[in-house]
Amino acid sequence: MCRILFATGEGREIAPLLDAIVRASENDPYKEKRGRGRRHQDGWGYVLLKNGTVRHYRSMKPIFEDAAAVEALRSELEGFVTLMVHSRAASQGIKSLFNVQPFAFSSRHGFTFWLLHNGDLDKSRIIELADLDEKELENVSDTYVFGTYLCRKLQSPTLSNLLVHYRTIEETTKSLFNTVTLFHRSGGDFIAFITARMSERYMENPLNYDYGKLLLLRREKLFAVVSSTLELYYPAEYKVVPNETAFCVRIHEDEFEVETVHL
Repeated sequence: MCRILFATGEGREIAPLLDAIVRASENDPYKEKRGRGRRHQDGWGYVLLKNGTVRHYRSMKPIFEDAAAVEALRSELEGFVTLMVHSRAASQGIKSLFNVQPFAFSSRHGFTFWLLHNGDLDKSRIIELADLDEKELENVSDTYVFGTYLCRKLQSPTLSNLLVHYRTIEETTKSLFNTVTLFHRSGGDFIAFITARMSERYMENPLNYDYGKLLLLRREKLFAVVSSTLELYYPAEYKVVPNETAFCVRIHEDEFEVETVHL
């Protein structure tokens, strides 16, 4: 399981969320109460979209031990930016740089995307759905397999197509299907698609619910969806994202549009 952050808008309003995910990764009381230790220490990464450029970074270092990279990222958080961050606590797939998220994929259908996910999916079932070879994917994570499925099956990242395929993968959820995907189409536009899904069995345990829920922070110049632990380190006017919610965020040069749909 992992800690995640998506934010678009004014960089100075995003900076405290970056600091919060660093602290939450080092000391997560919700994770500790579940008997899984308090750290997310199996690597971290980010994608930063700013001024027509994309920076993609991944490291096996824990985010809380990668001070130079965090500071370099923080220094970029000025003006209009879009940021996605993932801090890993491995559950499926070997602990390696290969499995550190966000993943980057290029589709034969004329778009690229970056993907991160918190939770557990039925990896074998997704391999079947995508007509993949299980032996070739023995050491990769369920999230990587999901990305490969999207490369094969998703024709175009329109909202209607996204709902079809994300609902298909939603059915493989073992615990959480909390995802952020940033799509870049050949026409030049960027779309972020975010899902919040917790299985009924998983959320029966209040400790799981506290750990797994996503929080929404919405302001005039900020739209952010973050893991629950961040509120402990950056108190703000969050709202809990209802289960089975998806957000489609259309990102323009210096503004964003958000559409909320049922997953």
